[in-house]
Amino acid sequence: MNLGDYQDCVCRRMGNTQALCRGELTLGEQGKQVRLTPKTGEQAVAVVLDGCVLCDNQLKCDGLFLWQGNQRQAALLVELKGAGDIPHAFEQLAYVQQQRPEYRALVECLRAEASAGGRVMEKAVVITNGMLSKPYQERLEDHYGIRVMAVLQCEACSPIPELRDHL
Repeated sequence: MNLGDYQDCVCRRMGNTQALCRGELTLGEQGKQVRLTPKTGEQAVAVVLDGCVLCDNQLKCDGLFLWQGNQRQAALLVELKGAGDIPHAFEQLAYVQQQRPEYRALVECLRAEASAGGRVMEKAVVITNGMLSKPYQERLEDHYGIRVMAVLQCEACSPIPELRDHL
């Protein structure tokens, strides 16, 4: 996938310069990780937002997965968050999705890659070692004006959540 000015922020199989990259398609920090494993005929990239695409002091989330497959496309925003600060994750995800032109540009790169163009599904996910009830998640979504596809549990000793299961 050609991401233009942001190509240096893409995780690579080897030689990554971004601390969030734990492999070509895995993002992680402080024991929390998430990956996206494409099936045959699909393609995906992991993009580091915090500290690479977005280098200012405004709100930002950690990363982004761009995925194409079976005439569908998805942009999956990711925030890796500790148990005590889950509401802030919703705020960060909403701000990037609603206010950041860099995010819009990356979504447009994905749209341009598709032969037929079309709509890109935009989703958000929180990876945390904390717990969140469904009613509280819904209140946070309403407050920040964002729908979060999943709040996934991950600890250093648990299996790495797979985003492909949520497409």
